[in-house]
Amino acid sequence: MCGRIRQAREPVDYIEPMNWNPHDLGRLTDGLKYNVPPGTRPIVLHQLGDGSDQVDRLFWGYRPEWYKRQPVINARLDTILKKSPMWRALLGRRVLVPTDGWFEWTGEVGDKQPWYIHSRDGAPIYMAAITAWQPGKDADVAHGFAIVTDDSAGGMLDVHDRRPVVLAHDAAREWTSPDTGIEAALELLSAARPETAFQWHPVTRQMSNVKYQAPNADHPTAI
Repeated sequence: MCGRIRQAREPVDYIEPMNWNPHDLGRLTDGLKYNVPPGTRPIVLHQLGDGSDQVDRLFWGYRPEWYKRQPVINARLDTILKKSPMWRALLGRRVLVPTDGWFEWTGEVGDKQPWYIHSRDGAPIYMAAITAWQPGKDADVAHGFAIVTDDSAGGMLDVHDRRPVVLAHDAAREWTSPDTGIEAALELLSAARPETAFQWHPVTRQMSNVKYQAPNADHPTAI
């Protein structure tokens, strides 16, 4: 699963490693940084529309008109591969969610311990996502995005049994390219960065509250 992310860097720090060249960063009005939950508008990289590099703030969560449950924030890879009608129409609208890392929880209800998971080298990471948004549409739940997730492995299973699909730079570029067909894009998801590329540590329980927006939300703490 991926239910909370961190985007505490300046936008330029996410686009430079990707050689991403958007026309305008001015559209990035202030948003949450240290503890970013679904239902908000994180920074997203895409090439939707005219095929050029773009950066926007899109709605995290997706609920089509016919869907009567809560908005979906993650798209399971196994469900995508089964050609779920929920996701089939969105596979041509692929975006990246650049982050510093993400948060997961362990423990019993009422006594949950949050953990912060990030790249071992401290560099930004790029999560694969799909969206119903397209230029000219509102950045709302009907046109939101969902982060693709897959089974965890190795030591990460101690934190959560699912994890976002994180792509290396070249694969991330291919994922967003309008020249990449759907089948080729799905193959990229099976080549996600392995669990060994990440490390994790417990953080303050205060960050479980979405109102907690302090810079230290990712700082290691004792359990």
